[in-house]
Amino acid sequence: MAMKTWSLTEARTNMSNVFDEALKHGPQRIERRDSEPVVMVAESDWNRLIAEYPTMADLILNAPFNEDDLPERRPARAITRDFF
Repeated sequence: MAMKTWSLTEARTNMSNVFDEALKHGPQRIERRDSEPVVMVAESDWNRLIAEYPTMADLILNAPFNEDDLPERRPARAITRDFF
């Protein structure tokens, strides 16, 4: 089912209906002439959507890591000049 589109004026006038539609029938698209549309969704739908994708921190922390994958490091050279 396609999401219903409301103008901002309609949504403002019928906010209770937009809210109920979002809860019962899914996301509701709200448009304003001079800007990008927004979508009203039920919190349970939103939580399900964001839970499907790991965060960047999750990806980094759970990445397979093997010390052999790191390049070999040379010992740091000591500075022997007296700069002062």
